Amino acid sequence: MPTPPTGDLTPEEKRAAFIEKAFADHRRTLTDPATAEAFLISLGIMRRTLDGALAQQLIDEPAHTDLTGMLDGMHDATRRLA
Repeated sequence: MPTPPTGDLTPEEKRAAFIEKAFADHRRTLTDPATAEAFLISLGIMRRTLDGALAQQLIDEPAHTDLTGMLDGMHDATRRLA
């Protein structure tokens, strides 16, 4: 498992650390290529789900933009932990 970051963190680093902690709680790490791949696949599924919700007018464009932006930020966590 990677060492938790210390000191002042950017919002992106805080998000990556939060996600990594969630995986560490299950004895996993996003620094493991297989775990990172599964995480990215899951994010892709969620993005397609949001795209479908937008197409079905279950959410509006601003909500879609906000939610997919959050997923994009989560996607970045694997790069920050590498």
